[in-house]
Amino acid sequence: MEPIKHDGGEKRTTGMEKINRAQRRVTRSVVNNAAWFIGFFIVFIVVVVFTTDINLSNGLGWAQFGLTFFILLFCTYSMFANFYSSGVRAGKNTDAYSEAHKHYDELKKIVVDRKMQGRLMEFCRYYIDDELESARTAILTEVGISYSDYQKEYCGKDKKTLQKNEKLSVVQIAAILRANKTKPVKLTPEMILKRGRGSASRSPLGVKPETKRALTFGSKFCTTCITSVLTGVIMLDVIVNPTWATFAACCLKLLPIVLNGFLGYKSGYDNITVATINYIGDQSDLLQRAIQYIESTPEPVQVEEPKTALTEVDISLENTEKIPVQE
Repeated sequence: MEPIKHDGGEKRTTGMEKINRAQRRVTRSVVNNAAWFIGFFIVFIVVVVFTTDINLSNGLGWAQFGLTFFILLFCTYSMFANFYSSGVRAGKNTDAYSEAHKHYDELKKIVVDRKMQGRLMEFCRYYIDDELESARTAILTEVGISYSDYQKEYCGKDKKTLQKNEKLSVVQIAAILRANKTKPVKLTPEMILKRGRGSASRSPLGVKPETKRALTFGSKFCTTCITSVLTGVIMLDVIVNPTWATFAACCLKLLPIVLNGFLGYKSGYDNITVATINYIGDQSDLLQRAIQYIESTPEPVQVEEPKTALTEVDISLENTEKIPVQE
């Protein structure tokens, strides 16, 4: 939403923008100060608990232990999932996320408008070869072996063959074996040009709203039945004379629930502001490199493979071609 312009050409922010900015400030303050909140809460729990005598529960049956465990597990997981979703929503409202998406969409539009999609596979092959060469060169440079010498003499050789070469030291042999184990990375155009419903979906409209609603109600009904049955068998007796020890035990059991709430919110927020933004940034970098590669090499380059010794597969193929066909 663009700010409203008034007669003087000045921009005045709307009420919704002010609310969004206030929410972002609160979100940043909560995330930045989460460690302090958690620290104060842990200190409070420790003070409360250590004002009582710490002992194991006597006569705690497996049934009672199982019910207590289920309640704590259910509440802790629910708290984590709830705050994780809130953290994700807060992360998507940040300026960094919007700018990363905007930059990616601009680069993707350039690729689409200039009809460069057809050469993305060529760029992927170029990138895979270049990255593999760079990775192996970094390993070999540390032991004083050039990449050209590696390709000519050492590529693909096993440990026994390399040990027969008196010019190679133990460290160099280890580096060559490490370089041989370094495999090409996987990169496809689909990984660069992400698709909303995945590459395997061919439905132009996606899932129908009625079907999605039925699936949502069905899964919700199943989970509600399970939780209702498990919580329905639990009997709670009121503590007539609660003591300080009762309050301390309650705070101790509350500790993992509150901690998982904070951790869930921070995990969801970091998933967007760190992991997702970095992933989109990597995609943008690859798109930028693809555009530069395609513009600098307008025609596909046909690289002739160097002539090497015939392998067993090549020899077998030549022998097959020489055999006359009997009619």
